[in-house]
Amino acid sequence: MSITRHDNPPRDPDPDNAYAPVVGRLEQWLPEEAAPHRHRRHQLMCAANGVIHVTTDLGEWVLPATRAIWVSSGTEHATQVKRPTHTRVLYIDPDAYDMPKEGYCLVVAMTPLMREVMTACAGFPWDYAENTPQSRLARVLIDQVTALDHSPVDLPFPTDPRATRLAKILRSDPANRLPLEVLAKQVGASPRTIERLFSHEAGMSFGNWRHRQRLLTAMEYLAYGESVTNVALNVGYESASSFVAAFKAVFGSTPARYFKSAT
Repeated sequence: MSITRHDNPPRDPDPDNAYAPVVGRLEQWLPEEAAPHRHRRHQLMCAANGVIHVTTDLGEWVLPATRAIWVSSGTEHATQVKRPTHTRVLYIDPDAYDMPKEGYCLVVAMTPLMREVMTACAGFPWDYAENTPQSRLARVLIDQVTALDHSPVDLPFPTDPRATRLAKILRSDPANRLPLEVLAKQVGASPRTIERLFSHEAGMSFGNWRHRQRLLTAMEYLAYGESVTNVALNVGYESASSFVAAFKAVFGSTPARYFKSAT
C-alpha cells in the first residue's frame, strides 16, 4: 500500500511493539492493494473519504467513510483502496481490553463522536502512561466500539472452485442478470449444486449473495458521489426506487441517510 504520512513519524515504527495500549496513524493511502498480512494487535480503521476494502479468508468488507472495521489480532487480511483515501488506523493491545482476539472482524457505524475520538487517538504519542487523558480517551474508544450498531457490509466467500468462479463473474459484472441455470452451466455445475455451495460455504442463498454483492458494489459508487439513479442501473436494478427499497431492507436506511450518518 503506497502511503503518504501527515503526522510526525512515531518513535517506534512498529505498532505491535508500541508502549501505549492504543496507538495510531493518520495517513493517505494511494490506490493499491496491500498483500495479506497480520498484526499482533487489534486494528481499527476507517476512511475519512472514499472507500476501504478489507479482505480475509472469510470474505470482503466494503467500508465507506460512515463505517469503521475492527480486525482482531492475528487475523490475516488484505486492504485496498481504488482512489486516494485519507485514513485513520489504530492499533490496540489485545491484552489491554476484553475484546475477541483471533479471527474476528466487526464493522461499526461511525458517529461524530467516534470519528473525533479515532482522530484524537491516532495523534497520541506512542508512549503515554496509564491514568492520563490519553488513556481515558482510549477507553472511551473501546466503549464506543462495543456499543455502536454493527453493520452487514461484508460479503462472505464460497470456497468451492465452481462457486468461486461464479462469484468472480458476478463481482466483475454486478449488473449481470443471467438466471442461475445459465450461470451454473458456465462454471460446470447444476443450479442445485450452486445453491448448496453458497448456502453451506457463504452462509446465505445464492440469490441473497448476489443481492448483497450488488448492494456493496453500489455502496462504493455512492461513496464516490455517483447519483442514486446511475448507481441503481449500473448494478442491475430496473429503477432507483427499487434500488433504494433494497438498500434500506439490508442496511436499515436509505442511501442518503446512510451516507450522512457520520456527519
